[in-house]
Amino acid sequence: MSGYDRRVSEDVAGELVGSEPGSGGAVSPPTMGAVAHGISWKLLSVAFGQGTWYVSLFVLAILVPPRGFGIVAVGTVVVSVMVLILGSGTGGSLIIAPDLAAASVRRSLIRTSIAGLVATGLLVALAQPIADAFTGGADADVLRLIAVTVVLAAVWIVPNALLSKHLRFKASAQIWIAASAIASAAAIVAAALGAGVWALAIRLVVNQLLLAVLALVATRDLIARRTPSSGPIPKRAGALAFLMIAAGALVAWSFDNLAVAAFTSPTQLGLYTLAFSLAFLPLTLVSWTVGQVLLPAIAAARDPDLVRRQTLKAVRMMALLLLPLAPVAIAVAPGLIPAALGQKWDGMVVPFQILVGLGVGYGVLNALGEALAGAGVSSVGVRARIDVVWALATIGAVVIGVNADGIRGAAVAHVVPFCGLAVAYAWRGGRGIGLSATALVGSIRNVVTCVAVQALTTAVFTLGLEHAGSGSLAGGFAGAVAGLVALTAALLLGAPDLLDETRGVVLGTLRGRRA
Repeated sequence: MSGYDRRVSEDVAGELVGSEPGSGGAVSPPTMGAVAHGISWKLLSVAFGQGTWYVSLFVLAILVPPRGFGIVAVGTVVVSVMVLILGSGTGGSLIIAPDLAAASVRRSLIRTSIAGLVATGLLVALAQPIADAFTGGADADVLRLIAVTVVLAAVWIVPNALLSKHLRFKASAQIWIAASAIASAAAIVAAALGAGVWALAIRLVVNQLLLAVLALVATRDLIARRTPSSGPIPKRAGALAFLMIAAGALVAWSFDNLAVAAFTSPTQLGLYTLAFSLAFLPLTLVSWTVGQVLLPAIAAARDPDLVRRQTLKAVRMMALLLLPLAPVAIAVAPGLIPAALGQKWDGMVVPFQILVGLGVGYGVLNALGEALAGAGVSSVGVRARIDVVWALATIGAVVIGVNADGIRGAAVAHVVPFCGLAVAYAWRGGRGIGLSATALVGSIRNVVTCVAVQALTTAVFTLGLEHAGSGSLAGGFAGAVAGLVALTAALLLGAPDLLDETRGVVLGTLRGRRA
């Protein structure tokens, strides 16, 4: 998530940015240079780190059949469950802690690492039964290799949280970029040599190994620091709430893979998994990345009025950035996906078109969610309870949907739970930080209106050109371009303040980067 409430760039950046932390356990409240600086580094990690990761995903989709993606998706779900249990909210609770004893940090690192080693052994032992249940008896050794990422992720949890808490976003971005680039290159070489599904597993293991090692090196001063301690180590406030939030996301966005695997086939699961991964790029690439900066920034601010202003602008800026992507992606998908990846991926087009709107919607909604998580223990507790109900509703809907219409039904099933989550965040969650649902809706009204003009224009041009005999690829691109032109006109004529505000955010971030 990003952004906030005045059009003057210095005010915008000043509300979002943090100062350099001191040497003690507490982190200073945000000032102008660090969050703008942090956001710029996070954006670089998206462009070069995650950009490399997803480029390699495209290349691997050409070299590896959908069945391979389905097998690895099952392993990834199981790993995610174990890492969630191991973390137990550790990362989030370390970030929002007002003061952090070095002894607590070391205890958390040792606990998660030992538990990760045990969990890895358990997954290795259960690999064959898991393969038999969800992948039609595929080679369990692939799952055993993926199991190594459990202990590596367990080691990485605490150092990664320390990088965020102490606003070391430059180091964090450099780590992500290096890990993604090296792991992606290794996987592509392996796939080109005929490794098949093993290339996907190699990418996961190499990436997590580098993340763990480099994060430990970057935080060695924080982990080894000696600080005086009196009395018992304080309890990690908010750990249970962060665990519930992570569990909700895991159930909603990973257990759906198990549902698809149980009721379809590894090939259909591979189609669904890639469609979901690409459709949710607005959330995972943009909103989550910027949210990693704003969560600690809001947690350090502790000013209710500042949090409210930041939240409204975050929602508005994220809506302006992400909503226009949906009409473009929906228009070009029917022609672009088969042309880029081959006809073997044609079955993912319709699920992708359904899911990309949800990916954009969740990206916007995440701006509000991060504000709730960073505003304090009470607020994060409200979000956690909402997320648990949403997750259970989502997985129930997916089970019904996949039985009704395969992977298309699974994609459609995500729509109703998303709407419920949006209402709950705006009504109950917003009230917890002093924001009314009316204020939240009003913050994006102009954006939604302009994007509606874009979507209508895109649909008219795309369908009209296809009816006239143009191919789906040419018609989709022409419609997308026409829609973007209409969006620009709508913003210039009907919402110039939005453009001024966006310009202020960009200038503030660039100035913080230069500083």
